[in-house]
Amino acid sequence: MTGFDRFCDRLTRTTPGSAAMMLGLGLVPGLNFLSGALLGLVLLVRGYFSAALAGGAAAVGLVAIAWAIGAGPIAMLTEPFGWTLFAIWVPIFVLAAVLRSSRSLALMLVIAALVASLVVVGQLLLIADPLLFWQHLLEQALAPIHAVEGQSEAVWQESVENMARLMPGVSAAGLLISAVAMVCLSRFVQARLARPGAFGEEFRGLNLGRVVTVIGSLVLVARLIYAVPMLENLAIVMLAMFAFQGLAIIHFLFRSRRWPHWPLVLIYALIALFPLWLAGPIAGAGLVDNWFDFRRLRHPPPASKQ
Repeated sequence: MTGFDRFCDRLTRTTPGSAAMMLGLGLVPGLNFLSGALLGLVLLVRGYFSAALAGGAAAVGLVAIAWAIGAGPIAMLTEPFGWTLFAIWVPIFVLAAVLRSSRSLALMLVIAALVASLVVVGQLLLIADPLLFWQHLLEQALAPIHAVEGQSEAVWQESVENMARLMPGVSAAGLLISAVAMVCLSRFVQARLARPGAFGEEFRGLNLGRVVTVIGSLVLVARLIYAVPMLENLAIVMLAMFAFQGLAIIHFLFRSRRWPHWPLVLIYALIALFPLWLAGPIAGAGLVDNWFDFRRLRHPPPASKQ
């Protein structure tokens, strides 16, 4: 067991220690998702009750800090308090619980995609004008870029409107990717503590199944036929879901062909730099794999003895 493994093992042994680390990470922008990964690790290692205690204690800490700095009830639901609690801890707790009970990465990913789809539908149905809502947020966030680039107002407004049209799906897909990635990190660390290499085997064998593929394919085909906001944004969630199976294929190829690890690191770096260019091909590979099962073709099961 390495020093990292021993550190993670100690973190999960006591509820106060887990809660304190979750709270500390949750207050740091950029590291708050790691607080969710710790919550998922506690759930996978020690169970639902221990994770609920640690998460509840950390949530009380968040509220106490917000109250101490004079934040009102509304402010407690904004960055970093409400974001950490509702957009990170709650989804990761649910997904980790699904993974612990089912021991299926595929089911966990499907549940995540279902929740993300409901987030899309909720935004489009419950927000009076979702386009105007996201347009206002984007204009505030991207104002420094607009000032530097010096685009004409007409071109700038058109660009913002085009982005705002897809933001319900992009935001939901972002939550899906982040939550699933953190639960996978939790499972990876848990496997290191219990059975090293188990997570790699599970991830390389990830397969969403034909039923999910049919539903996802119907959404994607409908999006090509009907350019309506609901289908456009749901298609983004479907692509995010299938992208995980595409990554599983890449990991399988590296493992089966015994390729070095550094090109895999390069691939992830390129995905981080050019997500819009690479997400589609990777998701397409994952989608097609559900129909042809490339990994099974490369390593067919042994013939049964007569």
